[in-house]
Amino acid sequence: MRRYLRNASPELYLLVSALIGAGIAGAATLIPAVGFDFLELFGILLSVDVLVYVAMKAGWMRTPRQRSGIDPS
Repeated sequence: MRRYLRNASPELYLLVSALIGAGIAGAATLIPAVGFDFLELFGILLSVDVLVYVAMKAGWMRTPRQRSGIDPS
């Protein structure tokens, strides 16, 4: 999985991180002390993922391909 994500496009990176965020949001809502419901927490995590995606597409942040040396741009 790690090798696969190292070669991932920004879109695939967004998809995988959104799925991980859904799992985290689901697990966190099982804890009574967390004051968010699933949709609120998932919305927060997804918004951060979208910001990272926009930064990658705008060139403000290196993509996984660039960090691994596959994409020379």
